[in-house]
Amino acid sequence: MIKDLYTLMLKYNFKPSHKLDQNFIIDDNTILRVVKELELKKTDVVLEVGPGTGFLTKKLLEDSKQVIAIEKDKKMIYILEQEFATEIKNKKLILITSDFLTIDLSKYNYTKLATFLPYSISQEFIEKILGEKKLMVGVVQKEFAEKLVSFPGFINYNAVSALSQSYFEVTTVKNISKKCFFPVPSCESAIIKLKPNKKEMDERYNLFVKNLFRYPNKDISNALNLVSRDQKNREISENSKNLKAEILDKKVRQIEIKELEKIYSVVY
Repeated sequence: MIKDLYTLMLKYNFKPSHKLDQNFIIDDNTILRVVKELELKKTDVVLEVGPGTGFLTKKLLEDSKQVIAIEKDKKMIYILEQEFATEIKNKKLILITSDFLTIDLSKYNYTKLATFLPYSISQEFIEKILGEKKLMVGVVQKEFAEKLVSFPGFINYNAVSALSQSYFEVTTVKNISKKCFFPVPSCESAIIKLKPNKKEMDERYNLFVKNLFRYPNKDISNALNLVSRDQKNREISENSKNLKAEILDKKVRQIEIKELEKIYSVVY
């Protein structure tokens, strides 16, 4: 695939943008594995975030009803318009020039989500799709993938770990060598799979979790008092007295998802 990328670079006179965090996939096996994990049907509409040169887009189009591709880089949009002119004309491919973090997802009738995610927006991306009842498969920085699947008590278990596991069944499918990208990034990557559970979107819960994990090494009792102070909400502190001592004495970073949801239901 590196030859295909070089061909496009020469044809359209571009190079990967460091500013836009562009590292293009050049490994066909990684693309095929992402498509496989999506479990696509001919009725699926896939929302692809950051299609770039369209290598993943091409495979998604083969196995789905439609692909809605959101791309921030106007240069990449132009290339996609040229390379997929027929699919665009037939409305098999819909191109949207936009920053994914600013769009309203409710406007798009999609069934699954796929991405080779720019590492710089990983956390914001996960926070944006919380509550979306869609299967997501994507490639992220390995270190970030490890946070998403981390267990309570581990040093990298944090707010994004708790939030992602609150809304999704999160698994790391496969680690990906940095040599599978051009230019070669400084870190390894991993394919992650997020399968939604039944939890509905709750913005207040999300904010509560993020505030609580500002104090990962505090006992729950002390952390709740601090959150109560920060949010100027005395009820949080007062209601926390209804929690069992075995929960109040735990460190924030030791709390299981079910315990976290229990705490939330009691203090609010």
